[in-house]
Amino acid sequence: MRRVVTTHGYSLVELLIVLAIAGLIGGAILGVYRVSQDTYIRASSLEAAQVGARAGLDRMANELRLIGSFWVGANGAGNAITAASQSAITFQADVDADTLNAAGNEITLTADAGGGTNTITVNRITGRSGGNAFIVGESVYIANSGTRDVRQITNIVGNTLTLATNLSTTYPAGSFVRDVKTITYARNANATSTCPALTCLTRTQGGGGAQPIVDNVTGLTFTYFNSAGGSLGNNPLNLSVIREIQVDLTVQSPDGSARRMTTRVKPRSLP
Repeated sequence: MRRVVTTHGYSLVELLIVLAIAGLIGGAILGVYRVSQDTYIRASSLEAAQVGARAGLDRMANELRLIGSFWVGANGAGNAITAASQSAITFQADVDADTLNAAGNEITLTADAGGGTNTITVNRITGRSGGNAFIVGESVYIANSGTRDVRQITNIVGNTLTLATNLSTTYPAGSFVRDVKTITYARNANATSTCPALTCLTRTQGGGGAQPIVDNVTGLTFTYFNSAGGSLGNNPLNLSVIREIQVDLTVQSPDGSARRMTTRVKPRSLP
């Protein structure tokens, strides 16, 4: 009988070495995957928070640039900025040109509105958005050449608007009419159904409720500047000298990472 002197395969020691090496390689791959996954999730969370915050900040900045539009210089108009603090700002502006129709035509008076009267009749009250262009409690801007009045609306019946005070002069038929809205941006002090207290940037229009436009807010600061660029601080005493507004907004992503964004706006209509 011939004796077998050669065997094929691996020894137990070799198998154990191979398994150990494979385990090390697999562990390294898994570690890299976990780090990559964590980095991706964190980056995605930050991006989502930043995109949402940037959209809200851009909207606010666009409307801040319109402060005083169809308001400044009109008879009966006070300060375009009616309240300003570290965490909120309220102002007057035509922010959406809703009185223009799809063709860009203005709403106009259908009959002369005499000085000393407090009613005007317009050719339509439907805005470009499809709803009523005018709201009781908001203001109306009436203009004919260089003559302009701003008055608060107290009642609307059909196409006739009743104003809080009499017009300063007579406006002929064809004079154009705009709506002026009261807008407030703030960090919500009180909890709502969708936002716990101090977690949202909200927008309020007229007497409506505060609407969240950015959530997960951890910081909101308004800083005000005069025409020379000098800081008026966060709570200016004289609202009439405000010419620029800086907004610092900080949001937090679901994983706890924070992102701060800043913009500085110069309203075009302020003198």
